[in-house]
Amino acid sequence: MHLFWKVTLSLMLISHSAFAFEPRVETLSDGACWFETGTVMKIASFNDKSVYSGDKGQIEAEFSSLISQSYKKISPVKIMDLNLALHCGAYGASLVARVTTDTASFCVWSRFEKGRLLLRSIGLVSDKFTTELCDGYKWGEFIMGINSTEFLVELQSPKWSAYIKEVKMISENAVKIILVKDYEFREQEVVDQLEQNFSGKNLIRYIEFNDYRHPVGEYIHLR
Repeated sequence: MHLFWKVTLSLMLISHSAFAFEPRVETLSDGACWFETGTVMKIASFNDKSVYSGDKGQIEAEFSSLISQSYKKISPVKIMDLNLALHCGAYGASLVARVTTDTASFCVWSRFEKGRLLLRSIGLVSDKFTTELCDGYKWGEFIMGINSTEFLVELQSPKWSAYIKEVKMISENAVKIILVKDYEFREQEVVDQLEQNFSGKNLIRYIEFNDYRHPVGEYIHLR
């Protein structure tokens, strides 16, 4: 670590503010990230030489913008609830948010660049989400494990064209189902239809949402 970065980031984090309390600096991932929470959140990531600071209003506005840019059907975004976590590892840092809007729940992974939040990934959060760090799944598609390829022709027939845009082979025993635009955010409806139509035929091994995968590192929920 260059001395310049040590000094610059240290000063940013430990500088006194106009808070009514003494700021407390904490670290994550063996000191790779420093952060301070309060009226203004401050984060410094040494591994990717990035910094970020913002108050609640700014952070909500930036995450709202990231969602709007990714899914224009729900622009502007009305945020009902936002839960933040900081993820830190060898790759750098991510500010991760589980964002509940009036339309859906999203998992947004962001990175820092020139003091702004930029998108790493954005996915939907399923009803099975726990208190662990969210990843989110890609809307408009899912993965299906199969025991036979015989019925895949049927899935590309007019009967299913109202739901399915494309069927892609991933491996000998798995396919990716890509849905038509009308069924984005309605993936479970198509899953239910498939399970009802092919139940008892021993053709489908499993159906699961296509989750994003993120780097190894440590995280902490931010209050």
